[in-house]
Amino acid sequence: MAKPKSIRHMLRNQSHWNPFSDKYDVNKISDELETYLEAWKQDNGKDQDPDDLYALTIVKNGPLFHQYFKQLYEYMRDAIDRTKAHPEQIMKYLVAMGNSDTILLNEHLNETLLRDFDSIRLEEIADIQFEPGNGLPPLHAIGAFEMQVDLLTSLLNYLRYFLHTKELHSHYDEEQLEQISSYLYSSSNVMFAVKDSYDRIVWEEGKMEGPHHNELRLIYKDDQYPLLLKVGQHRIERNILSALVEFRNLLTERPEYQDMTNYMRKKVHLHEARVDNRGFVSIRVTKSEEYPANDEMLDGLAAIFSFYPHVNMETLKGLDRLSIRDILAIYSALLTLAGALKHDLSQEGGEESKKLKRFFIRIKKKELLSYLQSVTMYSKSQIESFLTIVESDLYDTERRIHLWSRPLVKTRDVYFLLLSSLNAPNYLQLIDEWLESANYSLKERGTALEKLMKANLQSYLKGKGKYAVIPEKQKFYANKREYEEIDLIVSMEKMILIIEIKNIKFPMEPRDLHNGYKRLKEGAEQAVRKRDFLLRHRSTFDSELRGIEGKSIHIAVVCNYPHFTGMEIDGVPVIDYMALQSYMNTGEINDMKASFDDNNEFETEVVNQVKLWSNIDEFYDHFEAYLRKPTIVKNLLEKVELKESLITLEKASPQMFIQVVEFKKHGAEL
Repeated sequence: MAKPKSIRHMLRNQSHWNPFSDKYDVNKISDELETYLEAWKQDNGKDQDPDDLYALTIVKNGPLFHQYFKQLYEYMRDAIDRTKAHPEQIMKYLVAMGNSDTILLNEHLNETLLRDFDSIRLEEIADIQFEPGNGLPPLHAIGAFEMQVDLLTSLLNYLRYFLHTKELHSHYDEEQLEQISSYLYSSSNVMFAVKDSYDRIVWEEGKMEGPHHNELRLIYKDDQYPLLLKVGQHRIERNILSALVEFRNLLTERPEYQDMTNYMRKKVHLHEARVDNRGFVSIRVTKSEEYPANDEMLDGLAAIFSFYPHVNMETLKGLDRLSIRDILAIYSALLTLAGALKHDLSQEGGEESKKLKRFFIRIKKKELLSYLQSVTMYSKSQIESFLTIVESDLYDTERRIHLWSRPLVKTRDVYFLLLSSLNAPNYLQLIDEWLESANYSLKERGTALEKLMKANLQSYLKGKGKYAVIPEKQKFYANKREYEEIDLIVSMEKMILIIEIKNIKFPMEPRDLHNGYKRLKEGAEQAVRKRDFLLRHRSTFDSELRGIEGKSIHIAVVCNYPHFTGMEIDGVPVIDYMALQSYMNTGEINDMKASFDDNNEFETEVVNQVKLWSNIDEFYDHFEAYLRKPTIVKNLLEKVELKESLITLEKASPQMFIQVVEFKKHGAEL
């Protein structure tokens, strides 16, 4: 038997080590752990993973976490066994509860924004809190939307375990089924918070302390790690908002650019979208003289131009000649429908309108196809291709349900709409899902980013110093047999920059962050190797790079997203391409504030401007420090702090706490 890689590897990859699995087995873990430790003992601890001591703290507390899963899972199993209610019927009520909560959350958020804010500051909006009740700690309002999508994703995946239970039926007592679903929905809030925290510690190199005095703490090994993640996520939100404001200003000043938002649309208007008392959707589309506003398309374009400008707009393989822009156009029509349905459900009505069944929000596939064909110029087959990448089929157990990237829950020929995942879509995560569906690999995306960066840097570096050499080739041969593929080299009068470019998926979950970090670590190893190769064969490349000797040599891993910017992996700095290009281009950072004018239109104001360098000598002198900790990251790190958050009920034993990052109260303007 091969020696296991590490204890954390087993926690991540073995289902019987996972306390949130029905296969969890403490006895089996104990036996395997004993064998594992004995093997290392015989080797006198040679090559033992130093992380094992941290991972053991997680293994030790596994049974505490399993109790949360076991309580929910056994209730679900017993309820289905007792009532013989089909999981599909429970799913309907869970979706309905989520939709009902979304309406209430939206009202709360809108009231707070109108009452307390006259300008948009993301760090302040992020602090708006919502009281969920049931003894749960307060949630950030925006986080409440996210948690709802995550917990419903978990519940629907758990429900699938029981799809093949014998003697199931759809003749159920409505009140009884509503009670079952209500218990699952409310209790899963705690279970999901606990599971999500556990996953973060397992996948993001964390550890546990305790329980001491009835308190268990889930802790990151490196305090800087969560701080930098928070800063990176904030920069994403801020950059997209900035791009959105710029787009709106452009459309106001240059109406001819409206074609961007009216791409492949028909001049029709969604006149009416209603939900009846059984949750079925009815739609009426009428002709229009003008194109209706399309904010949804604008939001998506802002995300693309901010972080995916390198995505090729050519048609994608396997999606019936659709491009990312085409998919975005159809998706924006779906979001328009979801917004209209949310508005309809928000209206005051009689007692029937308040019943939970109305919030099922279901539409037959043929009616959704008809609607999307009536408002866009795409064919039926193209729209059917589109639906395959946004649907989560309850009965397709080969694919895990993921309501962020696939928000339409499909049962046979009917779609159930979850408003929370359609309410504020994460376009970056969606684009990654769409590209994967078309088999457009991360390597291909990295190559596209490389081409974009080379073209941009050629432009930015003109006039900076005596010269800037950026070879177009990738393969650098020392001789016929020895070569390296180097993504990007910039050679200037006083420095050489060697870059390894890595495109990662948008990290929605702890496993995504782990996979992203792992990919960047590979990039760091490659950057070191390629630098050493270049220096070892400097005489071969000296002429091409206009000299190597005497120049400072910099290496970095460049990433498409900013989550890991400011981190160093094996001594190699990680930086996102936007932060790097800000330095190479104007050397300026503008902090913007967006506010509403008298006509309720967005307007922007520069509240702070930072110069990164003022002349070519400063450009060279400040570069290495900037590469390791970009100014924007340094500034934002001063505005955030690490805190503890209770993730269990106050009466739970033990109480569990996890480290979280929040913006400091009364901090300086960003």
